[in-house]
Amino acid sequence: MSQTLWVIRRNKNNDLLESIMKEGFIVGKGNYAAIPYGNQLMVIHNGEQLKVCRTESSARNFIQQHKKQQGGTPKVSL
Repeated sequence: MSQTLWVIRRNKNNDLLESIMKEGFIVGKGNYAAIPYGNQLMVIHNGEQLKVCRTESSARNFIQQHKKQQGGTPKVSL
């Protein structure tokens, strides 16, 4: 489970606001990443933005399903 970061900022009226910023994560050997995107997580694979998920668990489930569809780790031939 990722940690939660609190961000303190000011609004137009110069009032202090607290908001929660999610922390991203990497799956496998860096093939997949979920990075903060507002209050959500954007799933990235091979430099391509695949999906925006609301929760960490939905991002992890999406990555797991996408891995199965891809047939595991792609093999690179030289």
